[in-house]
Amino acid sequence: MTGLPHDGRDRREPTWTSANSPDDFQDRLVKTVVATAMASMNRPGTVPEHYNQAQARVFHATSLKYFSFFAWRFPSWLLEIASRCPYQDVRREIIEDCVDEEVGDEDAGGRCHVDVLYEEAEACGITRDEITSTPPTPLIQTCVLALDDLSRTLSWQGSFAAIAALEIINSKPAVEMRMTLMSEADKAAAAAAISTSLPERLGIPGEDMLFNALHAYKDQFHGGGELELLVKYGYDTQIQEEMMWGAKAAIETFGIMYTEIQRLAAEAADAVA
Repeated sequence: MTGLPHDGRDRREPTWTSANSPDDFQDRLVKTVVATAMASMNRPGTVPEHYNQAQARVFHATSLKYFSFFAWRFPSWLLEIASRCPYQDVRREIIEDCVDEEVGDEDAGGRCHVDVLYEEAEACGITRDEITSTPPTPLIQTCVLALDDLSRTLSWQGSFAAIAALEIINSKPAVEMRMTLMSEADKAAAAAAISTSLPERLGIPGEDMLFNALHAYKDQFHGGGELELLVKYGYDTQIQEEMMWGAKAAIETFGIMYTEIQRLAAEAADAVA
C-alpha cells in the first residue's frame, strides 16, 4: 500500500474528470505563470544601464552570489517531489533536470549548473569561497524556506506545479503568452535590454558567461516537459486549483527573493568608486 490515490506502477494515465479540457487548463496555467512573473519581477539578468563596466561586473557577480541559495536548493525541491510521485514519466523528467543541475550538462561542457554559476561569478571578481561563506539575508532565507515548504506540503501535483513554474516561465508557450500580454512600450524596453549581450556589457568572454543563457535555453526543454506532465496529471478540478495556487505562490515568492537580490546587487555596485 502506498497511501496514494493512484499507485502508478501500472504506468497508465489517470482518467480525466475535470470539466476543463487539457488545452484550456494549460492555457490557464501558462497565463497564471506569465502574468504573475510579469507582476512580480522585471527582466531577470538585466544590469542597470547607468552602471559602468566595473560596477556592472560587481552587480552581476553579487546577483549570482545571492542567487546561489536558490540554485543549490532547486534540485532538492525537485527530488522531494519525485520521492512522493508514483509515476515514472514524472520521475524521469525530474531526474533528467537534476542531472543537468547537479551532475553535468552536455550543453555546459559537462559541468553542472551550480559550477557554471561559481565560474561566472569568479570571472566577474567574486570567488567561490566568498559565495559559499556568505550567509543569506533574512528575506532570502525566508523565501528559500517558503519554497521548501511548497515542495513538501502540497500534493505532489501541487508541489510539482509550484517548483516547475519557475522553469515554465521560459518555456515556449510562456514566451509566446508573454508577448501577447506585453504592451508596445514593454516590448520596446525588452528589445533595448537585449540589444547588448551580457558578455559585451561586462567585457567578459562569452564562454565565461553561460549561466543565464544556459538556463533560459534549458528551461525551454525542462519547462516544456514539465508543463506537459502537469497537464497530463491535472486531471481533476481540485488538483488543478491546487496547481494554480502553488504556481502563483512560488513565482510570487521567487519575485520577492529576486527583488531582494537586485537590491543587494545594486548596493554592492553603488559602493564601487
